[in-house]
Formats: sequence, C-alpha cells, structure tokens
Amino acid sequence: MGKQQNIATYQAKLAQYIKLGSVSAQYQHIQETAQFLKQIFIELGGAVRIFDEHKFPLVFADFPAATPTANATTVLFYNHYDVQPAEPLSLWRTDPWTLTKQDGKFFGRGIADCKGDLFVRLTALKNYLDEYGQPPVHIKFLVEGAEEIASQGLDDYFKQHSELFQSDLIIWESGTKNERGQLRITGGNKGISCFEISADSASRDLHSSNSAIIDGALWHLIDGISSLHQHGKIGVAGFYDNITAPTIRAKNLAHKMYFSSAKLSKLYQLQYPFLQGDNEEKIKEAYLFAPSFNIEGISGGYEGASVKTVLPAHGGAKFDMRLVPGQDPTDVADKVAAQLYNNGFGDLKVDYTMGVTAYRSDMDAPLIKELIATAQTVYGSSDSVEVLPTSAGTGPSYNFNHYLHAPIAAIGISNPNSGAHAPNENVTEADYLSGIEVITQFFANLSAHTRADDHSITA
Repeated sequence: MGKQQNIATYQAKLAQYIKLGSVSAQYQHIQETAQFLKQIFIELGGAVRIFDEHKFPLVFADFPAATPTANATTVLFYNHYDVQPAEPLSLWRTDPWTLTKQDGKFFGRGIADCKGDLFVRLTALKNYLDEYGQPPVHIKFLVEGAEEIASQGLDDYFKQHSELFQSDLIIWESGTKNERGQLRITGGNKGISCFEISADSASRDLHSSNSAIIDGALWHLIDGISSLHQHGKIGVAGFYDNITAPTIRAKNLAHKMYFSSAKLSKLYQLQYPFLQGDNEEKIKEAYLFAPSFNIEGISGGYEGASVKTVLPAHGGAKFDMRLVPGQDPTDVADKVAAQLYNNGFGDLKVDYTMGVTAYRSDMDAPLIKELIATAQTVYGSSDSVEVLPTSAGTGPSYNFNHYLHAPIAAIGISNPNSGAHAPNENVTEADYLSGIEVITQFFANLSAHTRADDHSITA
C-alpha cells in the first residue's frame, strides 16, 4: 500500500475516531473508544493491552524492534483519546463529531487536541513499515482517557505498569506552530494547584443595613485573598522555596521565543500594563518559568438583575496557581491555608481540588536534538523550528519523567487558530501532511543511526 493510500485509509479511520465523542467530563464513549484504538493498533501489528483498573482505561500498544536487544532505542508516543465537550453547539460551522474538510482545513472536536496527532503518528508508522519493514528501534504508544480531567488514574497506572512503558524518549501528545509559522517543539509543562477558599459569616443572609456593624462574608473573603498577594508577589511563606531555576540555556531559548506583547495587548484590548513592564525578555521568562496566582472567579450573595440589599452570609472563590519545578501542588495549597491562618483569617476554609506537578525538559538531550534536526529538514531550515524548554500550560509530563526517566518533547499539527477546546476546532491539511512526514523521517533517521551503530559494533 502506497503512502497516499495510507494517508487516505487512516483519514477514514480518523473520521471514525472523531465520531466517537469521547468526552471524559461526561463519561461518554470512553469504553468503546478504548476498544476502537485497540483494534487499530492490532491491525497495524502491535501487541495491545488495555489497563482498566480505573474508570478511564489506558491503551498501550507495543511494536518491538526487529531484532530486540537490551539497548535498542525506545520511543514512546503519548496521546489521550478523551476530548472536551463540544458545547456551545450553535457556534460550530460543522458537526463537531464529523470530520469535515473545508478550505484546506480539517474540522472536528479533538482534531487538534489530540486525535489528529495520534493518527498522524499511526500513518507515519504505517508508511515506514510498508517501505522498510519492522524498524530496529522499539516503538510504544500510550493513550489515556482522562487527560482533560487531570489524568485521573494515570499515576496509579504508572505505579503498576511503568516497567512496560520504559523508554528513551517520550513524544508528547500534541504541539503547535507559533504565530510566525514556526513549528514549536516544547519540553515539559508548568504544574498547577487548584483550590477554593470560602467564608461563612452567618447562618443566612442578613439585611444590608447590618453592614454598619457586621462584617459580611464577601468583604472578609476579599480581605483574606488580598493578604496573600503583596507588592506584585505571592505573599505565602515558603511558596518560592525549592524552586528549580531555569538554566542559562533554557533562558536563552525563552528569549528567542516568538512573543509580541504589543500584539497580545491589541488582540485582547488589555487595559492594564504587563506585570513585568515593557521588558520583553522578563515577560518571556515569567511566562515560561514563573509561578502565578490566579483568581478564576468569586461568587456569593445576590448576582441577579437590579438590586437585592443583602449582607451575604457565604462567599467563595476559585483559584489556580501555575507551578514550576520544585513545587508540590498539595504543599502549595497547605501553605496558602497556613498563611491565611497567620494573617488572621484562620476561619476561611481552603479546599484543595486538584493538582499537577511541573516538569522541564533538557532540550539538548540527543534524541530531542535528533527530532529537532528532522523537523528542520522537513520544514526547510533551522529558522522554521522554534525550541522551548517548557510550555506555559499544564499536563502530566512530570508523571512520565518521574517513572520513566526519559526526556520529553512535544510536537504536533496545531496552529494559533486551531481552537482546541473551542468551537470549530481545526488543523490545516498542510500541517497534517507535514506532521506525517516529520514522524516518518524521524523513524527513518533513528533506524539509520541504529543500523550504523550495530554495524560499527559487529565490524
């Protein structure tokens, strides 16, 4: 079967994959999607296992090297089969559960995050197998079903089965181009700690005339929150302890990142200056390497139309703290609670919701450098690829490195207008095809190096 036929065949299978609306938040089509992937991997020649000790099954596919050896290079591809809900449906131009091609783009929920990336990788493997046969490198796929809801159960799967997942390089679920059109290859993620802080000042709401003599829940909550943020820094004792500072190499990569504060300000019509002022290098470093403290929302009392003069008895606020290597999500939430107590707000209740630990890759790891070089060749020049030591977002990369001790690189087919998690999620057909070529060529390059190493040993 030729490459073009493989592309067409796997696009048809991708359409079936998109049709399975595997929304983890609503537990839709989870089991049948895992079974669908099992069959896809079996057809490709992999040894497949589904681990279902938890609610969201983990699909693992193994493609051993042609001549298995203890030192065979092993590459593990990580993806997730769950997606975000498609609502609001009225904003979609196409059916979100139908893979649709329009104006040089593929549309459908999950096409960018990250069902399209998985099928790019499967197509590339099929192309390689057809042309060269079983490679001398060991290839594995690990596809989870709960990434969009904080990878529930993933850590336990690692504890039980990490020996099976051992690898020399982890290629992350997805990736994107930047606004300049450069392919972005990224290592690692920031972590996150999510929690709620609530105040209860009375058994029920009071008439607001009592505000002359009684402290209401919302003022008390706001005062407590304000006590945690001082002079532009997070005022929580021990919050910055044990942080792993970025290397000079990592900072240099950050400084080369395409980022325009002026464009960002114009795009979102920002009303306040950047926290780092006008220093672009400091803005870039903070974006990639600094922890943050964000109020997601505050609620309480009357929030309807017109007026209801009440003194609220309850108030609550939701928070997320983006974390960097060296910080622990639960420890950070505990420190917030301790600081509130020390500031005189011990009555405020802190409820930890979820968290993920940060991880930052060494982008000079040999296999990552090989991937970068391959992408530069396919895309035409060294300037066509941007390399970053971490992303500003969050994912379970720490778990992978903690148990597998392998470097991580994210590469994929998205673009700044792909709209992951949003209506009309899309990727361009050109990026889809280039993604296949990058991974196909990466397999070929790794195989060539492996054969050369074997020849030098036996000679």
